Amino acid sequence: MRRVATDTPSDDTLRHDRRATWIELFFDLVAVAGIGQLTHVLHHGPSLGDFALYVLLYLAFWMAWASVTLYGDIAYDHIRLPLMLAAMLGVGLMAAAVPGMPARHATTFAAVYVIVRVVLSQVWGRGRIVVDWPIAQLGAGVTPWIVSLWVPEPWKFWLWALGLTIDTWGMFAINGDRMMTRMQHELDRRLRRYPRFDGRELPKIEALHVDPEHLGERLGLYVIIVLGEGVIALITALGDTGWGARVLALGFGGFTILAGLWALTLNFGPVLRLLTGDVSPNLVPGPHRMAMHCWLTGAIATIAAGLGLCLAHPQGHLPAGVGWALCGGAAAYFLVTAVTGARSGLGWRWTLKWPLPAAVIAVILGALGPHLGPIWLVYGIVALIAGALVVETRAAGLWHRRSRPAHPGRV
Repeated sequence: MRRVATDTPSDDTLRHDRRATWIELFFDLVAVAGIGQLTHVLHHGPSLGDFALYVLLYLAFWMAWASVTLYGDIAYDHIRLPLMLAAMLGVGLMAAAVPGMPARHATTFAAVYVIVRVVLSQVWGRGRIVVDWPIAQLGAGVTPWIVSLWVPEPWKFWLWALGLTIDTWGMFAINGDRMMTRMQHELDRRLRRYPRFDGRELPKIEALHVDPEHLGERLGLYVIIVLGEGVIALITALGDTGWGARVLALGFGGFTILAGLWALTLNFGPVLRLLTGDVSPNLVPGPHRMAMHCWLTGAIATIAAGLGLCLAHPQGHLPAGVGWALCGGAAAYFLVTAVTGARSGLGWRWTLKWPLPAAVIAVILGALGPHLGPIWLVYGIVALIAGALVVETRAAGLWHRRSRPAHPGRV
C-alpha cells in the first residue's frame, strides 16, 4: 500500500502515466449492473416514495463503490486481489437485492453494505489516515445501518437515511489534515507518559493520499458507466415500443441529451476540471470532490431513467413522476454544476450564465410535465443543454479557433 508521510510526498504522487488496472475495470462491471438495477426503481410510476427509495439506494451503492475505488487508488500495485473480488461480490449482491425492495431483500442489502464498509475501513491498518476521504475509516455513518438489521420497515429506511446523512455531513465537516494533527497530538500525549519513550522520537501517524490523476480517471469512467445506462435505457425502450415519427423523435432527442451531458461533463466546463484534479484542493478538498461526483452521477442516472420512461409513454400526457424524473434530474445536474463552478474559482456570477437559469427552467418544465407531453419535455432539456454547450465551447475559444480544451475527451 502506498504510504505518504505528512512532510514527504512519495514518488507515486509524481506518477502521471498510471491507468486503471484490469481488476479495477473488472470491478466496474458491478457498477454497470448496479446502475441499471437502481434506475428500475423509478420505472413503476414513479411516486414520491419511489424517488426517496431511489435516492437512498443510489447513495448507498455509490458509497460502497467509492470505498472500493479509493482502496484501489491508494493501494495501487499492492491491491489484494481476493479483497477486490470479495468486494465485487458484495456490491453485486447489493445490486441484485434492489428489484425486491421495499418488500423484500432490504435486510440483505443493509447487511452486505455494512460488511463492505466495515471491511474496507479496517484494511488500512492502525496508525494510518486516509486524509483525502476520512469517512472511509469512520464508522458513525455505518452504525445506523447496523441497527437497521433488527428494525422493521419503514423505520429501517429512516435509519439508512440517518447513516447516509452522517456520511454526507462528514464529507464536508471533517478535514483529514486537521483530524490527523489532532490524532498525532493525542498519540504524543499518551506516549509521553511511558518512560521508555523518554528522549526517543515518537511514532508518527502516516497519511494516505489518493493519486489525483488516477482517481480522476476512475471517477470519469463511472460517469461513462452512468451515461451507458442511459444508452441502454433508450435502446431497450425503442425495442419495446412501436416505431413512429414521435417515438423516433424522442429517441433522437434522448440520444442528443446523453451526448450533450457527455460533452458538458467530460469535455467542457468546470466538472471536467474537478474530475481531472485540476482544481486546487484549497478550493475543492478531496471529500467535497467525491460528494459532488456522487450527486452529479446520481442526477445523470435519474435523467437516464426519465428518458426511458418518456419513450415508454410516447403519446398523450405524462404521469407527473415521469416528468420529474427527467426534468428533476436535469435540474439537479445543473445545480451541482453551478456549485462546482462557483467552488472551483469561476465565482457565483458565472452560475448566472447558464447553470442556475437552466435549473430553474428545468424545474418549471417538470412542474408542467403532465400538461406538456414527452416531446416538449425532452426537447426542452435538449435546448437547455445545447445552450450550455454554446456558452462553454465559446468560452473555450472553439468558435474563434484560438484554442482547444485543455483535456479534450480526457477523464
